Amino acid sequence: MLDPASRDATLERFERHRQAWHDNEALRTLYRRWYGMVRDRLPPRSTGRFIELGSGPGFARELIPEMELSDVVKAPFHDLEVDAQRLPFAAGEIGALVLFDVLHHLPRPGQLFAEATRVLARGGRLILCEPYVSTLSYPIYKFLHEERCDFGVDPFGDRDDASRPEGRDPFDGNQAIPSMLLGPRRVDLQIRFPQLALTDLQRLAGPSYPASGGFSRRALLPMALFRALLAIEDRLPEVAFRLLGFRLLAVFERQ
Repeated sequence: MLDPASRDATLERFERHRQAWHDNEALRTLYRRWYGMVRDRLPPRSTGRFIELGSGPGFARELIPEMELSDVVKAPFHDLEVDAQRLPFAAGEIGALVLFDVLHHLPRPGQLFAEATRVLARGGRLILCEPYVSTLSYPIYKFLHEERCDFGVDPFGDRDDASRPEGRDPFDGNQAIPSMLLGPRRVDLQIRFPQLALTDLQRLAGPSYPASGGFSRRALLPMALFRALLAIEDRLPEVAFRLLGFRLLAVFERQ
């Protein structure tokens, strides 16, 4: 459980992100695309409940209304207060776990996969949308982003403050973690969690992502130019985003 000051700071951050979502059409355009990709990859509704972990500002409500929203601090627009590393669900109860920009914030990333293995029903899916560190995105994530981008860590290891949840910033993160787990450490991931089969992995979002301004800046391009940039990216083969991409989308299915 976070201390009161951390809880208040988290709620304030949610509100800032809700305002950024309202003000930034380019940002909304990207996230609507990505949530559309997630919606297309959800299992049948009969598989079990759909839960988003780390819902933050809660805009998934308008994009996948059948999904229950949660975060480590419950805001009025969330359904549940949930720690992604200690899920309060019974074994096999959940049809889908959806996480946007959550994995790389976790002190114990491996614990998420262990919990997903436990709570997902057979055929249930773990769907992740995370930063992807490519040739183009590396210098931006490394030198221009507020979060770390450190490939010199064990992606399964504990973060230094993992044993002190009341003293950690829930938004501290390492953007390299997803690229490590789904790149050079993918075999290790599969060996540790063999019941979670990686069924889909896509790199996406080239320069359009930084051009959107994200949640901390205004869009860098007028919307007409931003849409033109998206149209160009839409014509690129998926392999191009291994060099140009800023995001990845991964789907694991419970065997």
